[in-house]
Order: sequence, then structure tokens, then C-alpha cells
Amino acid sequence: MSWLDTLEEIRTRDYSTATKEEQERVSREVINICSYAAAVAAVSPLPFSDALLTLPIQSAMVLTLGHIHNRKLSPDKVRDLVVELGAAAGAGLLARQGVKALLPVAGALLTVPAAFAANWAIGRAALAYVQDPTLTRDALKQAYEVAVREGKALFSLERFAEFRKKQPTVTPSTSTSITTTTQPEGGSTTKGNTVEGEVVGGGGDSAPQRRMF
Repeated sequence: MSWLDTLEEIRTRDYSTATKEEQERVSREVINICSYAAAVAAVSPLPFSDALLTLPIQSAMVLTLGHIHNRKLSPDKVRDLVVELGAAAGAGLLARQGVKALLPVAGALLTVPAAFAANWAIGRAALAYVQDPTLTRDALKQAYEVAVREGKALFSLERFAEFRKKQPTVTPSTSTSITTTTQPEGGSTTKGNTVEGEVVGGGGDSAPQRRMF
């Protein structure tokens, strides 16, 4: 099963009666899968090409996290949240593109761990938001910064190589199919239990303050 198929399957499951532990476990898997997908996209040697490819991945990730936590997010809300969290990753993104400009091939490979960590952080911060939409921008930024460090520690070159070998390459065409996929109304009768894929840990705490959007 590809990572795209896994996300699609998760979005057909009904999590309305799932426990918080189930929701957290599947959410971590979604973030993990999408982070490795973003890391694969970072292999592109062309500066900023991976940014074009990771945006749809992150959008699909946020949409799926919302479904798991029974929070339907509109396309505009998903876009705003991804852009907001992406702004926190702005400096790191520019640094990665600079490395690619100087070393197109080798530089792309050097940016892979950072790309994984950045997407992991966006996923963890987005998860914090769908769990509590009253979080402030400052709280989300703090959650992002904590999760970046966590993502750097969690990245595995061996798992990345396995993922890259087994999973489909992200291209503009697959990115389009990701963003046009919407979560079903009410889900299906399938319960949110085990889905395929390896779960890699999570973390990051934030305190609620006031509504972000």
C-alpha cells in the first residue's frame, strides 16, 4: 500500500467513536508518512521545486488530521493553516534552497533530514490546532519549534531509503490528485483501528489562549 493509498483509507474510516489514544496513534502515522514523502520531494535538485511539491502533501496531511479528530476543515482553512505554519519554516526553507543552488545534486540529499523535520513540525503543530482551534499563533509557533527538534531526532536514513524505494515519486500530477481529494461526509462504518505503516513517536505541548482564525 502506498502512502497515498494509506491517507485515502484513513479518510474513509469513522473516528467518531475512536479513543484519544487511537486518534493520536493514527495521527502520528499520518505525520510520519507525509514527512517521509516531503523528504523524498526534497531530493529534487532544483531550488524551490520541492516547496511546490510539499505544499499539497502538507495540505493532505492537515485534511487527514482533521478527519481523524472529527473536525471538517474547508480547503480555505487547510490552506491558511499550512501557509501559517509554513511561515514558521521560512528561514529553514530558504537555507535548504541555498544549499541546492550551491550543490544541486549533493545539496538536495543534504536537505532531506531538514525537510523531514520541517514537515514533522508542521504536522505536529497542525495536530495541536485540530485538537484545540483556540490556540494562538504564538502557541502554534512554539509547538512547531519543539517539534522541529523532535523531527530531527526521529529521522532515519534507513527508513527514508526504504520509503523512497517502495513509495511512488511525488510529481506535480500526483500533487494535484492529493489536493483534489476531500474527506467524506460522516466517514464510513469502518472503525479507526490499525492501518498499515510504521509509527514513529510524537510530542510537543502547547497551551491554549485564544482562537487563531
